[in-house]
Amino acid sequence: RLAEIGRNRIHNGFTRVVFVPRTGRTHQLRVHAAHPQGLHAPIVGDTLYGSRQPDGEHRPRLHLHATALTLTHPQHQTPLTLTAPVPF
Repeated sequence: RLAEIGRNRIHNGFTRVVFVPRTGRTHQLRVHAAHPQGLHAPIVGDTLYGSRQPDGEHRPRLHLHATALTLTHPQHQTPLTLTAPVPF
């Protein structure tokens, strides 16, 4: 599997999925979500891998958001985690 899928929640007819990337490959999560052998459900607002939205509405942005990012601090060499709430 390219990514693990976490807690699912349905909100306004959409399901929020938590992905945990396994690699740093470009578009990994977008391809996995949209591909027929993956979830076969493009991420809302993804006009590259999924042009139609389930409700027919246009979304002005891709609804893909990192809630947490952990990296190594460049000077202290300690883990640094940044978090941000989901804006949608």
